[in-house]
Amino acid sequence: MRLRVPGGQVPDGALRALSDASIAYADGDVHLTSRGNLQLRGIALDEGGAVPTGLADAVAVAGLLPSASHERVRNIVASPLSGLVGGLADVRPLVRELDTGLCADPVLADLPGRFLFGLDDGRGDIAALRCDLTAVALDDGTARIVVGGLDGPTVPLAEAPETLLRLARRFVEIRGSVWHVRQLPRAGAELGGTDPAPRPPAFTMPYGVLGDAVSVLVPLGILTPAMVAALPDRGVVVTPWRGLILPSGSDLVALRGTGLETAPDSAWQRVTACTGAPGCSLAEGDTRALARRIVAGNTIDSRIHVVGCERACGAPHSSHRLVFARSTP
Repeated sequence: MRLRVPGGQVPDGALRALSDASIAYADGDVHLTSRGNLQLRGIALDEGGAVPTGLADAVAVAGLLPSASHERVRNIVASPLSGLVGGLADVRPLVRELDTGLCADPVLADLPGRFLFGLDDGRGDIAALRCDLTAVALDDGTARIVVGGLDGPTVPLAEAPETLLRLARRFVEIRGSVWHVRQLPRAGAELGGTDPAPRPPAFTMPYGVLGDAVSVLVPLGILTPAMVAALPDRGVVVTPWRGLILPSGSDLVALRGTGLETAPDSAWQRVTACTGAPGCSLAEGDTRALARRIVAGNTIDSRIHVVGCERACGAPHSSHRLVFARSTP
């Protein structure tokens, strides 16, 4: 079960409620995705082969299902440190405005489930994620729209959500069977894109105490019940790099004690993995166990992604080396 969390902004108390639901109905953990969303895995289906009603009810009560008709298209990533430290503008209110407008438009329910909106506060973190439509702050009042990989119009920052929604409606009208703006015949020029947008440098998420926030990395993107119990109930933001932004004053010692990472030089920054066996029927080996062995060996590789098959699910956007986990005979 994948649950969209636009801009990574988790409703108050939702992580704890979701952790309790996972203990009752799934594998007990809460999983983070590379789009800053949440997943439950290993769900025990009811006798009719459906997701248990109790689980669906728990998700809705936690505020994680505001629109059943638009749930699959609420894919919005935003600069997770925006308004807390760095950046040229605070894009957090724009996330809520974009999500509200998206859910209110019946046409946009027909967007592909992988279509991705981005809101970058000017630091270049989200611009590096190859979103379909991105608003990048140029200052605290202006944004440039990036259409796929092409430069688009410059608009007042306050008008960025409606501009993104208007372009998304046009994409629905003309897309045919393609899933992404870059796959259109003219790569997004149909939506007003012009010259190729400058490719931003690869972004490295910082960790530790950062201004009015605490940034933690979640190894393998797996939040255990102990980790969730150590988190605050309010002000949690999920990052697209399988981490969390927490309010200032969060207890770093307690967080580290549960397995969360705050060290800026942790090897977990460089090692990721797909689900692997036994959670994925296509995987040929235990990717998580291999990832843990690699980290324990103090790898010096700049980036490693451990996979169980050639699909390489969850691979990072930056350059990396693939390592295949194979079961031994």
